[in-house]
Amino acid sequence: MSVLCLLDRWLLRLYRGCGYLAAAFLVLIGLLVLASIVTRMMSVYIGGLTEYSGYAMAASSFLALAYTLGEGGHIRVELLLGHLGARARRIAEIWCLGVASAVGVYLAFYFVRMVHVSRQFEERSEGADAVLLWIPQSLAAAGAVVLAVCLCHHLVRAIAGAPAHIGATAANE
Repeated sequence: MSVLCLLDRWLLRLYRGCGYLAAAFLVLIGLLVLASIVTRMMSVYIGGLTEYSGYAMAASSFLALAYTLGEGGHIRVELLLGHLGARARRIAEIWCLGVASAVGVYLAFYFVRMVHVSRQFEERSEGADAVLLWIPQSLAAAGAVVLAVCLCHHLVRAIAGAPAHIGATAANE
């Protein structure tokens, strides 16, 4: 088994793990919204439920990006790519993945930097519970880092001439 195949399998597990974690955060959002509704009906106030729902939404959104890309769920411009020949299509895909990888690495760098600054200055949320912001920001930053890795992984695969969607190929091996 080649190094690329082992790396594909390991990264696919990472992307799927992030997808499961994103799904867990979606369930948490549902539970928090339900708790908010029930407590309002009972005239009980629990501070921070809306804030925590927002943090869970950010974590879920960013953690799901790499999984979705790995499974081929992101929108692609097939209308344009379908009219290109095989060589031009490969070049266009490599170019697009190169640009997306650069943007993804840039995004991940600044997300990690934001977490670092928030932790350094001990920034807190404005809510009644005053959560240290670096804690919920870390989950979104982790999702951004995994997305950057996934984009670079897809770029390397495209340059090597491997199939576009990892999930389909790794499941068949």
